Amino acid sequence: MSDIYSDAYREPTELDVDKKPHVGGPKVRCQFVPLKYRNLKGHWQSRLRPRQSVAEKPICIKPKWQTLRHNGPCFPADHERLPEDVKFYYDNCPIELTEQAEEVATFYAKLMKTAFVQMREFNQNFFNEFRSCLSEEQRRYITCFELCNFSDISQYLECQREDEKERIAEENKLYGYCLVDGESRRITQFRISRPGLCCPRHGFSTTMGTIRPRVLPEDVVINCDENEEPPAPPCGHLWAAVVHDRTVRWVYAWNDIVTGCMHHAYPRNESSRRSRPPRRDLLDTARRLQQHLHHIRNEYQTLQSSENWLVRQRSVALYCIDRLAMSCDAEEVPAETTVCGLCVQNIKLCPRLGGQRNVLQLLAGNRDCRQREYKRSSIPPGIFYNLSVFICGKQPDELVFEELNTETLNEHLDFLMDGLTSSVFRICNASRLLEDRLIKIPLSATLCEQLTAYNKALKAVHMHCGFRHRRIDPLPALKRPCAIPRNSAAEQRKLRSIRLQTKPLVEATFFYLDPRITISWCLRREIPLSSIYLNYGMRKKLFWATQCTTRYFSF
Repeated sequence: MSDIYSDAYREPTELDVDKKPHVGGPKVRCQFVPLKYRNLKGHWQSRLRPRQSVAEKPICIKPKWQTLRHNGPCFPADHERLPEDVKFYYDNCPIELTEQAEEVATFYAKLMKTAFVQMREFNQNFFNEFRSCLSEEQRRYITCFELCNFSDISQYLECQREDEKERIAEENKLYGYCLVDGESRRITQFRISRPGLCCPRHGFSTTMGTIRPRVLPEDVVINCDENEEPPAPPCGHLWAAVVHDRTVRWVYAWNDIVTGCMHHAYPRNESSRRSRPPRRDLLDTARRLQQHLHHIRNEYQTLQSSENWLVRQRSVALYCIDRLAMSCDAEEVPAETTVCGLCVQNIKLCPRLGGQRNVLQLLAGNRDCRQREYKRSSIPPGIFYNLSVFICGKQPDELVFEELNTETLNEHLDFLMDGLTSSVFRICNASRLLEDRLIKIPLSATLCEQLTAYNKALKAVHMHCGFRHRRIDPLPALKRPCAIPRNSAAEQRKLRSIRLQTKPLVEATFFYLDPRITISWCLRREIPLSSIYLNYGMRKKLFWATQCTTRYFSF
């Protein structure tokens, strides 16, 4: 690590006492750093605040809880055989299926009213899985998917859904809450996903239509208090492991066999911004930030070359909060890497990458993760140089900004402007980006073209503000209005496919966008609000915004 950056030097020896300290470094080490940022004026490493060695630094991780008690995850019920009068038909002939094939048939019957059954790749993958569960005799007979009829099973399952409401309410009371330090908290994801078919929430996936297997208790890791009795597993099963780790917030975790990732269930923090949409006062503070944003940026850009080690790290951290949309509080966004918790293993600096210079990659997770998602962005040379100095000579698990903590950083943000937080920065930048994109949409565009442009604007916002990017495939190019008559069946199919991508994008950007921008845009373009916010619960949360927003609103 010490041979990479210009500010890392070996320990002086007796022969070096009479020598003048070497200034700068090889040209190749700083060829992308402007002259004003290079260390060429005798201000070498000893002038900066010296860092402690790894041996001198005590490893102290603050515990997240003292007592933790819960009932474990809620597993889906086992498959029950269908009644004798409910049959699967092939070429209008009833077929007696095996128990495994019957369960796979119910997976497809539950999706009969969704758009997935209209996708050829989805149906082909399902049919291959379905035929593998049939007997050899049935496999030779059932060879064409178009002759399969699941409507009888679908109607039966539709009637059974009404009876499940009481059971779901009981499960919510039993498994939906946990006790953290004596306080009742709701668990974010206490239900284990049911076995079924892989349905991508957005775009195209090669695994769509394949079977998502059942998660067993042997795949679940339980985290609880060592002084409490761990939750009992289902009859005839055992947990994969029972741990007592106070340094993590999750209560149990399990491995997804399809993606290979670990899913964690967290106790919800009621004060977290993830548990509710942004408050109106928070949105108004983000609008007010625009008046001070220019002065704040000038200040932290000037202090990037400060001799004070704390001030220099704080100015670079402010850039990460402002331009990279990072959070400084782990309680706000538990799944993201925060500024104060950023480790050396979560950062990667590339002088050149993909035709860009001074590229910063923020990686999620540790080196042992199977899938390390990252956010890539090109940064100014001064930030690139300072980050290279901050990580020089550190171990992978050491902090990049070791002089900062959440309390001092939040106090400085409040000193810059009353009520300023990292969430306000994110809302301000994201809302400005969305408003600029929506203004560029032409007035003569059709409804399909406007919604497609809105999706692209949301995707740009999500790529800027979201740390874990969703892979959303581009929509097919729409034809001209003359080729598709208005209100035709082809246009309705186009609208349906567009809304399939609108819903996950709106959910992903719902917590750092001012909804009044979208509502005002819909009023100017005469677009129904239900075309953007498909979920009724989401529209109910934004009732206040619909009452106070006019078509002339501007962020």
